[in-house]
Formats: sequence, C-alpha cells, structure tokens
Amino acid sequence: MNRRTAVLALVLGAAIGVLSGIYLRLVHFLQHLLWHGTESRLPLPDSLGILAVCVGGGLLVGVLRHRHDRDAPHDLEDALVELDRLVGAEGAPKPAPRVEWLLRAALLGVVSLAAGASLGPEAPLLVLAMGLGQRAARMMRITNSEAAYLSAAGALSGLFGGPLGSVMLPVERSASPLQATRMLGAGIVASIAGLVAMFAVLPNGDGLRYALPDAGVDTGWDLLVALEWAALAAVPATFAGFALLAGTAPLRALAERWMPSTVVRAMAGGLVLALCGIASPLTLFSGEHQGQDLLDTLEDRSVLALLALVALKLIATLACLATGWFGGQIFPAIFAGMAAGLMVAAAFPAATVTAVFAAGAGAAGAAVLRRPLAVTLFLLFFFPAPALLAVVTGAGVATLIISLLGDRAPEPTSMDPSAH
Repeated sequence: MNRRTAVLALVLGAAIGVLSGIYLRLVHFLQHLLWHGTESRLPLPDSLGILAVCVGGGLLVGVLRHRHDRDAPHDLEDALVELDRLVGAEGAPKPAPRVEWLLRAALLGVVSLAAGASLGPEAPLLVLAMGLGQRAARMMRITNSEAAYLSAAGALSGLFGGPLGSVMLPVERSASPLQATRMLGAGIVASIAGLVAMFAVLPNGDGLRYALPDAGVDTGWDLLVALEWAALAAVPATFAGFALLAGTAPLRALAERWMPSTVVRAMAGGLVLALCGIASPLTLFSGEHQGQDLLDTLEDRSVLALLALVALKLIATLACLATGWFGGQIFPAIFAGMAAGLMVAAAFPAATVTAVFAAGAGAAGAAVLRRPLAVTLFLLFFFPAPALLAVVTGAGVATLIISLLGDRAPEPTSMDPSAH
C-alpha cells in the first residue's frame, strides 16, 4: 500500500464514518420520538400505539417502494451481493447510482428502523456507503472496486465497533477473494478512520457490550465443560438461523403474489410486526439491545417461553423482509440465536449461561451470514473476553453443521436488484 492509497483510504473512510454517524443519529432521533423503550409514545393504549406506529411505518415503506420496488434493495444479502460484484468487477465500471436512488434507499432504511422493524441498520448503511463511494471514485481517481471496499469498511467499522470484521466481510465468501485481499491494508486504514469519525458524531456508538454473569471458569476443566455447553447451545441456534434463511425467499414470493400492491404488502408486514411486538416487546427493533434484557430476565423464562420468543422473533423478521421493509438480518438472527442458546440454560441449570448465550449469537450469525470469521470479529465488540471462546465455538459448530448438511442446508438468497 503506497502513501497515496493510504491517504485516500483515510479520507474516504473518515467521510463515510461521519455520514454513517449522522444516519444513525437520525434513526435514533426518530425512534426516540416514536418510542419509549418498546412502548409507543402516541397518546393511545399500549397495544394500539404499537399497531399505529408499525402499520403507519408500513404505509410509508410501501409509498417509498411504489413504482421502484424492483430496483430497490431488500436486505443485507442484496447489499452483500452488490458489494461482491463491485469488489470483483473487471472491465468497464458500472455507473454510479443516481442521487435520488441513494436518497430513496436511505430514507427507506430510516423509516423501517424508526418504525420498529425487526431489522438492523447494517444493510442501509452498506448500500448508502457503497453508493457514495462509487460517486466519489472518479473524483478521487480510484477504481469502483476500491471505492466500494473502502466505503463499506468505513461504514461498518463504527457500527460493529472495530475494524477487523468490516474489512473481512468483503473477503470471506467472496467470488474474487484475491482482489479483496489486495485491499486489506487500505481497508484497515479506512475502517479505523471510519470508526474514529463515527464516534466523533455518535460518541456512545450504536452498539453495546453485554454485561454477562461470571462464567465461573477457574480451571481448564471448567473451560472444557463451558465449551461443551456452548457446543450444545449452538445446535438450536444454528437451526434458528436456518429457519430465517429458509423462510425469506418463499414468504417474499408469497407476499408479492397475494398482495401485488407494495403499500398493502408493507402495511401487512407492519401489522404482523405489531402483533409480535404486542405478544413480546423484545421482538421489536433489531435485537442487539434487547439481548441484554433477555439475559437479565432469564430466571423468569422457561424453555417453552424462550422457544416461543425465538419463533416470534423469526416471524417478525420474516414479515419485515417479505413485505419490503429495509434492513439487515444479522442482529435479529443473533437475538434469535441467543434466545435459542439460553433454552439450554433453562433446561439444564448446570449449564454455563455466559457460554450458551455467546455461542448462540456466534452460531446463528454464522448460519445466516455464512461468514464465520467475520461474524466472530464483529462480536468481539459485544462480548467480553471470557465469552469469546464460546462465540468461536458457536460459529464453528454452525459451520460444521452446514458442511455436514451440504446442499440440504438453506442458502442465503438475494433478489439481485437490477441496475440502478
């Protein structure tokens, strides 16, 4: 990496980090206007308030998608497919997305997240960052591949609290790994710049660090036992991730066939989201903050209650993904995985709570994203050091199950948006 490349990575990463921080501040501001925790701020009874916000949000989502549904991104997998295409692009560069397309995609994400969608901000941020990077490529005299990679690294670094996962995401499972690997050095510079810049705009960041109970690991034998519990918890968490993958494309096709109107479809998704939120408020929003609430109330939850929570979270997420709401599925999958992992602790009091909680997160994230290394690096920010071996164990078990199932394992699918 020469000096010019390092400087450009620094500048682009910092600029994208600032814009990402502003984007997240806007989302937080609107969420605060509409919600107090998981309760609506509207002057209505709790259930009616949730219905009004979620269905009203669906109305706005549908209006934004009207006449532009086919060329608008749907979820994180769409964004990752586009990122991989850009990073590995050869020959004539693809035209940069139009400004109005970027504004519509950004607004679609803001509305979805503010209205309580069971989705994360990573997909809108990634789409926005790549689009802005492409538009800056010619001015900075860099290729579209470099612009997309550096922009993605700068945007996701602040969101996930560190540079490692964001630079690995475009490399792992890439169709052009050599091309992506050549940009790793510049990607780290852009990631660090994006992280610092985002924290300048959003001092408390967008995530949190889970406060876990003492793992009670004092000896090597204790560690071995904890990892055994982690491996056991990773199994239901992996299949929770599979359920999310298996349901996304069929339910989207079903929703489009039964409800051709984008407005009606998105409002129906908001209705299902609201009903899930009324049944269990923890199913609203992306899930990373709700994970701490889930852990803190574990003593009040049975195995069946946790299983029902996993099902409700998956239903809420699938309802959003299938009906046009825009966001990412990493955080909802991780929440479902943590709840599935805690089922082991609820069933077996001797289980190590910290281990099963962390392993569930790693397993579900790896099952959905199919990038176990990137998922593990992302989760470094959310889990304290004693839990990291359990995260690795969970991701490893999920990867093993995927390998054993082969073609029978559900695969991530993309609607593959058309040219902008």
